[in-house]
Amino acid sequence: MPHPRDSSVRIEYLTLEDRLGERFYVAVAGTTGQGIAQAAAATALIKSRCEFVRKVILIGIAAGQENLRDMEKDVRLGDVVIGNKLIQYDHVKRTNGEIELRGDDLPPGDKQLLNAVDRLLSLQERKGAPAQPKPWDDYISRGGEAIRSANRPNVSNDPNSSLRKYEKGLMYERTFDKPHIHVGTIGSASTLLKDSSYRNDLARKHGTIAYEMEGAGVAIAASMTGLGYLNVRGICDYGDNRKSDDWQTYASVCAAAVARAILEEIHSI
Repeated sequence: MPHPRDSSVRIEYLTLEDRLGERFYVAVAGTTGQGIAQAAAATALIKSRCEFVRKVILIGIAAGQENLRDMEKDVRLGDVVIGNKLIQYDHVKRTNGEIELRGDDLPPGDKQLLNAVDRLLSLQERKGAPAQPKPWDDYISRGGEAIRSANRPNVSNDPNSSLRKYEKGLMYERTFDKPHIHVGTIGSASTLLKDSSYRNDLARKHGTIAYEMEGAGVAIAASMTGLGYLNVRGICDYGDNRKSDDWQTYASVCAAAVARAILEEIHSI
């Protein structure tokens, strides 16, 4: 358990309003480093300092699982992935050259938060949805105005832009100049992923669609302290050797905007 005055975690308290104008209260915390241990410590510290906190939303960036043949399943830079399941893919058992995953029993995302996600997803799945404004669009625009380098990068900065040859999902309607939300399994580890072969192997075996470095810690600490949690990730690279920082700020803003929309949705029912 981190010390109550641990300087590696900063907590700020905010009062927000939902779509109906009702107020609700949020504790916002950030850590100074990456990794499962740091995320677990931050989650435990939030619970120790904020006794009325009931749920934790982890917001950050991640690598996305490309699918250059299926438009519906292709996770692109600037998209947002929300985890309904989480695996810790570096928690393994090695026996005589065989590797067995042990980190596949982490607690799933909070049901109430995921129900709010489902309601927001319905806005994305309607016919003609790409042209319709979404609850998170305004927050992304405001983030682009307020934060340096937070505007959406040019499509030429997406290394997959010229490689996509969609054969499936061609009738699926999705936007290409704004975030598309995906819900699925997120892989978490304390190892930075820059290996396309390993990434694709994880996707084949476990159905992962995004990869990050903190979620397992939050899931474990949330379970131990009685908190519900949700993992919301903006996609900034593809977890391979083409990794760059070009999309990180924009992806962070997108994840935060979607998380804000989830909070407003859950408090408006």
